[in-house]
Amino acid sequence: MSNWPMRMTIVQFVLLLCFHEVSQLNWCFTIYIILLTKALYQHVQGTIKAVLLGFGFIALYTIIRASYTPMNIYSLLASTSDFLTSLAVVLIIQYIVEMERQKNALKEAMKREEMMFEQEKMRVVGELAAGLAHEIRNPLASLRGLLQHSKQRQYNIEPWYDLMMDETSRMNKLTVEFLQFSKPDPSSYRIHSLHECLQKVVYLTGPKAADLGLKLVYADTKLDAQVRIDMSKMVQVFVNIVNNALESMAESGNSTVTLRLSTEGTRVIAEVQDRGKGIQEQDMKQIFNPFFTTKTDGTGLGLSICKKIVQDHGGDIEVRSSLGQGTTFSVCLPTVSE
Repeated sequence: MSNWPMRMTIVQFVLLLCFHEVSQLNWCFTIYIILLTKALYQHVQGTIKAVLLGFGFIALYTIIRASYTPMNIYSLLASTSDFLTSLAVVLIIQYIVEMERQKNALKEAMKREEMMFEQEKMRVVGELAAGLAHEIRNPLASLRGLLQHSKQRQYNIEPWYDLMMDETSRMNKLTVEFLQFSKPDPSSYRIHSLHECLQKVVYLTGPKAADLGLKLVYADTKLDAQVRIDMSKMVQVFVNIVNNALESMAESGNSTVTLRLSTEGTRVIAEVQDRGKGIQEQDMKQIFNPFFTTKTDGTGLGLSICKKIVQDHGGDIEVRSSLGQGTTFSVCLPTVSE
């Protein structure tokens, strides 16, 4: 059935040749052009094929016409005109067909782009959902650690009410702000002491360290470096890094994770150093890539989110690691003068 239109065109052309031979009418040329146009539009692709087909049509017309027309200058000029006309028709039809094909190809490309855009939107939504779950898990872990620590030792948790309320508020804020993560809000930045930020991180992650039988040491140098930050998000960064360090240390013989502050020119550097198993060289280039993780239960979003937050604050995050000796994460932020 797919060859039926071609067969019909061939039959029509044969009938036209027979009619022209019998009738000997020059106006059959118009029918040749109509049939040529149909064949070009429906069956022929490529300029060379189209030109050859057009010459073939007009050659047969000229041969039949010569059989009943005396050969003279007029006939010669008429035949030349017919060939030029057929060539013009071929080129015009080819141009129209090519424009039609390009338009169809553009439509198909636009459909594919729309599908890819929809897929990308779904992927981003998935990343946001996974990231939100990942970031909410950290405050929950801190609250759970505080409650477990208090229950096991029968402590009064009243001194930690404010801290627990802060973490609950941070979870609520995360759910509201995470969808705006790609658009940092400088209006929420305030001048804070990075020393106070690290103190809060120690309070939040200390119970987890104790449960793992590890020590979390803040080498307080009394350095009161002022930085312009969103305190909640910067706490989020250091809690992520410290939790990673604690989990790494749980598998090593060393038992201390150290936090320290230092300055370098107009920058303040906060370091989180562990003595864990270290990071494989091939993994070092990928640890900040979304969804890259070496943990069986990890999402691979923690460090990529940390890097984005630090960069939004005009800073940078660096990592040094040696297998069997441990890893040091350095968060560098611009200081604020008095």
